[in-house]
Amino acid sequence: KKKKKKKKKQHSTGSHYPQKLVFDWKSFLVSGGGFMLDQYNLFIIGTAVMCMSLTPSIGPFNAAEGSASRSIKLIGAMVGQISFGIIADKIGRKIACFLTLMLVVIGAMGSSQVSTIDTPFGSIHIYWVLCLWQLILGIGVGGEYPLSASMSRESGSDLRHVGLTFCMQGVGFLLSPTVMICLLWLFPNNTDHDLNNVWRYALGFSALPAALLLVPRYKMHDMDSFEKVKYTSRFDKPLQQLLGKTSFRRLVGTAGTWFLFDVSFYGNSILATQAFSTLGISSSETSSAHDQLLKSSWCLLVIAALGLPGYIVAVTTLPKIGLRNMQVLGFFCMTVIFAILATRYHQMSSELFVFLYGLTFFFSNFGPNFTTFILPAVLFDTAVRARCHGISAAAGKLGGAFGVYFLSNIMSEGKANSLPTVCATCCAVSAMGLLLTIMCIDSNPEAVARSFDRKEQRAFIKNQLANYGTVC
Repeated sequence: KKKKKKKKKQHSTGSHYPQKLVFDWKSFLVSGGGFMLDQYNLFIIGTAVMCMSLTPSIGPFNAAEGSASRSIKLIGAMVGQISFGIIADKIGRKIACFLTLMLVVIGAMGSSQVSTIDTPFGSIHIYWVLCLWQLILGIGVGGEYPLSASMSRESGSDLRHVGLTFCMQGVGFLLSPTVMICLLWLFPNNTDHDLNNVWRYALGFSALPAALLLVPRYKMHDMDSFEKVKYTSRFDKPLQQLLGKTSFRRLVGTAGTWFLFDVSFYGNSILATQAFSTLGISSSETSSAHDQLLKSSWCLLVIAALGLPGYIVAVTTLPKIGLRNMQVLGFFCMTVIFAILATRYHQMSSELFVFLYGLTFFFSNFGPNFTTFILPAVLFDTAVRARCHGISAAAGKLGGAFGVYFLSNIMSEGKANSLPTVCATCCAVSAMGLLLTIMCIDSNPEAVARSFDRKEQRAFIKNQLANYGTVC
């Protein structure tokens, strides 16, 4: 009977989720604090560029400048996710972690001080100068994804550490409109001076806390699990030699589901205009610059608040549900909700539309938005963890760019069925994510994590014994 009980425990998800969560505040501050600031930087740029366009001394941007200033950070993030994933696996988490935060500090400070530059070949407009600093910032922001996940995974056996680190995304999202609302309260006039201060302080806000985090990151050490892998034969091998058929299937699953989810997640933000007009808090072009920015910030604050319950439920229920089941449940519920919005939009009341729209954010965060960040840190061993997480995260950002570009074009046509078409597209993409999860993600990722921990421990002991025998 005792043997049977032990076998049952091995196949459960509970061994990676102790009943009491032992929390390491220092490691959480190092990984989660940086990730929160990264999310702030990702979400603040849209409102900041809007404020710049309403500033009299700068004026509105053209189509190329507007799209470039908003999308350049996504390009930088993809570069950072892949490149710092490689650096973290080859050189170490500590060095890569310090470099990413340095780029965030430099990019944020530079973005807050931009102006039009006069050169012998002509002037470079302020929006293009901003793009340069946002590219640097984006590389640092992207590098935080594989590093935050890898360090959280390696800081302890409880996978909720990774989940809590990801929950800082919600805090960063909430912080972005909160800072903007406070700045608009401090600078309430529609003058050039006040509007300039608003967007400059908003873009440079993250530089100070990021600079303070440089000290603990400089003092940190690589986790024991990474140090152990350094002394095994897997450390110096290229990625293609380390990934077998099983690992390649997992990479297709983590990168593919993250790509598909971000298509619907970023595309879902396009529906915000309709939801906010229903709530009566949408901005109007006839309003003053201050009022437009304030209403836009309140809209973003509502979106951030809608997503917070999903993060909380995800962390608290993770030990009972498990990663794969949570992702399947989230994709399934999103598919059903988007199907209802697509087929019954013209017949439903405004209140029902807003309620269902809020549910899409809840099941995003209590589902694939939460799990796609954790799974690459769980399904790959320490030697390739940061690289595979970086590839998966970059695929997600690519999906987000596709979602914004194609779905915004559908909405810009202004047809009666534009919104149902967007919902139908999100429904189809969510259904594809559900199928890919079932096909490519292991039924028990927690068991995979346990097997990696045991194998790495055995390999380390074997290597140490071999070295001891050589010395003797």
